[in-house]
Amino acid sequence: MTVAQPGLHQAEPAAHHTEMPLLDHLRELRNRVVVCAGAVVLGSLVCFLIWERILGWLLAPGRVDHPELKVVSFSPTDRIGVVFKIGMYGGLALASPIIIYELLAFIVPGLTTRERRMILPTVASTFAFLLSGMAFAYWIVLPKSLGFLLSFGSGTIENQIGIDSYLSFVLKSIFWTGLSFELPIVMAIIAWVGIATWRQMLKFWRYAIVLILILACFVVPTPDPVDQGIVAVPLFGLYLLGIALARIVGKRRPQAEVPGV
Repeated sequence: MTVAQPGLHQAEPAAHHTEMPLLDHLRELRNRVVVCAGAVVLGSLVCFLIWERILGWLLAPGRVDHPELKVVSFSPTDRIGVVFKIGMYGGLALASPIIIYELLAFIVPGLTTRERRMILPTVASTFAFLLSGMAFAYWIVLPKSLGFLLSFGSGTIENQIGIDSYLSFVLKSIFWTGLSFELPIVMAIIAWVGIATWRQMLKFWRYAIVLILILACFVVPTPDPVDQGIVAVPLFGLYLLGIALARIVGKRRPQAEVPGV
């Protein structure tokens, strides 16, 4: 027989554990999706207005080692595709803080008041890691990758790059590198929800190195181990940072209630 002990688990109000009806969940989900979609549309409109300037920024990494680099259009629709890609990726990047906030606010309705105060710092941290990864790709990864790829065989093969292919390569590199820098936040969330502890993550370090090296091969599509190491080392540092964050949030995670006997 379970006996409730007075004074235990009274720190937080029980109202947080009330369940919301399914229709209310669906309405909330719809409203949050509408907010996210509106933010992406607004961000895309901003990028559409300055797409030529953004395109100039995206061409800059390829011109670090090849200032003569020019891109060409192989199709009448290539230019429209360029504007669309810049608007789509740019809109997602600008709207990412709102998207992250709406996602967290939807999936963690049962948090206490004290825990809800951590949503905004979490959103800010997530956005900061995303920007750091994108900046790392833009100023470090892309100049080295494009410098190698455009120089390889240049004595025999002339560079004539389609704007669509170039832009896809650059945008995907920036996008995926930015996402890979979210590793510490993901690890902290895993520790918070109780999927794994920081000790388990630390024991996983050998496998983490292998996975990081594989990820570096995708982020830096060159066989040069030096360039891949430039990506792998920061990712492993982020893995260690994720363990530290997992340890911090693991200590603050509420302990599960154990029924009395």
